[in-house]
Amino acid sequence: MTFREAERAIKKGDLLLLRHELEGGLDPNLSNRFSWTLLMVAALQGNSSVGALLLDHCADPNRRNEFGDTALSCAAHTGHPSFVRLLLDCGASLAGSPFGKTFEDFLDWAEEFGSGSPDAMKRTRSVVRAARDGEPGSVNDADPLSR
Repeated sequence: MTFREAERAIKKGDLLLLRHELEGGLDPNLSNRFSWTLLMVAALQGNSSVGALLLDHCADPNRRNEFGDTALSCAAHTGHPSFVRLLLDCGASLAGSPFGKTFEDFLDWAEEFGSGSPDAMKRTRSVVRAARDGEPGSVNDADPLSR
């Protein structure tokens, strides 16, 4: 399966096809010529089921593309707090951001220029703060929609 075919399956949310391909040897860290990974594509879509499948098959949550983006920055930029929480639960790092600033600085930028709704961006920030502050259980509890 090519990156383009996997990208289409991710955008369709085709878990059966993706699972079949991953179990058949598809590299969960497959990337395109700009070093965008499958996990980054899933993060942009906000599809936590696809993200969990890729992470279960050892996708690297901290891999960067040539622009400095990670799956975490993609999910945060597009306002997907549940995907952000999934990544943080699976070891995504808050160290650094695509612009070489702190992740909090990146969130300030994403709130102004990102594509997430104001409410989604607020929930995303709350998930990140909970993870940063190491509040027990709060990473899972920070998104009120997850209850």
